[in-house]
Amino acid sequence: MTTSPKPSPRAVIVLIALPLIALAAFGAWRWWDRAQDGEFSADPKFCGLVTPETIHRLVPESYGGREDVASCTWSAPREKGKYRANVHLFASRLNVELARKDIEQQRTDDVLGWETDTREEVLGIGDEAFLRFQPPTPGKSITAQVVFRRSNMVISLAYARSDDDRQAARAGAIDAAREAAALLKP
Repeated sequence: MTTSPKPSPRAVIVLIALPLIALAAFGAWRWWDRAQDGEFSADPKFCGLVTPETIHRLVPESYGGREDVASCTWSAPREKGKYRANVHLFASRLNVELARKDIEQQRTDDVLGWETDTREEVLGIGDEAFLRFQPPTPGKSITAQVVFRRSNMVISLAYARSDDDRQAARAGAIDAAREAAALLKP
């Protein structure tokens, strides 16, 4: 009669320790996620933060929102032209301190692709908000972006038009961001 080899004590310890370490890591992550200060303990449904009516007004040809891990995009079909209109919403759920630092960094840093001399504070959207533009090329599209913070959530909402109407881009981005802030529920 043959006997199977006995596992070494080290192998037994590893077999017991690995699941315990994995369970402890998962528990620590869940604790950290719940322990974050701020109103929001879960991500919202990003495509639900702007109503279909607003999207239809800003991007009449939009075929609906495309949601991914941290954002939603509504855009006109490609065949409408190279410079197609769209609305893009991106969200970050942090703790309140990191959210404050994030929006301050976005407000003060010279982020590649955004104008620095046209930045303006926007009142009445979340706890703090500002607007900025991408530098336009004459005769082409313009993009206005509102970045706002509510508690521990930072939302960036960009509205790109298929023309170069800066005032319409500004108004559309502010309207959509105001609506997103109002629909943002903890």
